[in-house]
Amino acid sequence: MRTCRYVIVTPAFNEAQYLKDTIESVISQTTLPVSWVIVDDGSTDNTAEIIQSYTTVYPWIHYLRREKKAGQTYYASNVYAILYGVTSLRHEPYDMLAVLDADITLCPDYYEQILRRFEKNPELGIATGVYCEKQNEQWVEVQIDRQSTPKALQVFRRQCYEACGGYIPMMYGGEDAAIEVTARQKKWQTWSFPDIAVKHNRPLGTGCGSKQLKAKFNSGLTDYAIGMHPLFVVFKSLRRCFCETPLFISGIARLCGHAHGALSHVPRQLPLNTRRYLRQEQMFRLLRVVRFVQPSWKPVSESSNHEKENHSSKHKYRQLNDAGTFGAI
Repeated sequence: MRTCRYVIVTPAFNEAQYLKDTIESVISQTTLPVSWVIVDDGSTDNTAEIIQSYTTVYPWIHYLRREKKAGQTYYASNVYAILYGVTSLRHEPYDMLAVLDADITLCPDYYEQILRRFEKNPELGIATGVYCEKQNEQWVEVQIDRQSTPKALQVFRRQCYEACGGYIPMMYGGEDAAIEVTARQKKWQTWSFPDIAVKHNRPLGTGCGSKQLKAKFNSGLTDYAIGMHPLFVVFKSLRRCFCETPLFISGIARLCGHAHGALSHVPRQLPLNTRRYLRQEQMFRLLRVVRFVQPSWKPVSESSNHEKENHSSKHKYRQLNDAGTFGAI
């Protein structure tokens, strides 16, 4: 594989609890980045001290401070922090841009594996692995559509990111979905590879039941703000009734969030032509579920013997050893 230069941008707001694990998992990568910018988004804990303790040892790790602006939601501020970090790298020669949340623990060869998939698939614009969250003391893979690439661990081909114009700061989140749709609209492909797993240390909406339901409600509100097709939202919410906890109520909370967005006339944040493209895609996906159509694209490596072997053994990726790191395959 030819040498591929990649950079990482990480937004961090009060991430002292998990940040050290994230940093240790990056410096243990089999393929290291040429630069890693960690943007402290106005933290009030010791996030800054943790980052700076590593910058003195690893010259390719850089600390930036950004002060949060009044009136910005957490989601929007998080995106502005990423944009600030990307701008700081504008003169850095690189091929791939990685965005990494500060509560993710990577498997040791995460970026090596992702870069290999980009090399095999020239049309691939955004790629990720999958992430696992702890449920009842067990690490469980979060189920997502293969074309969905969570922002917490996204990797972009630089041409794709720049063609999309970067992330759009969204009031209610969903910026990863927005840039995915924009990428596919511009004829790039997006994919999450199920054999490459990472650990998400702070799942969204965990804790008491009320917090979980609020998270699901906000997800429905996000779906509305992005401009998802109502029929697709109904199908998605019904499916989540049976695969998310709390069962049944989870999907209802999503529907309520979407309805609240409609009744409150929450502004749509994607351009009209992109929203239309998104709705066409979603209708195609519904037809795919009932077997009327086949997927329009799959990555080359999905059919390789190497990937099949990895996929059948992917549970090994998720086993954590006593030190809290990923066990070897």
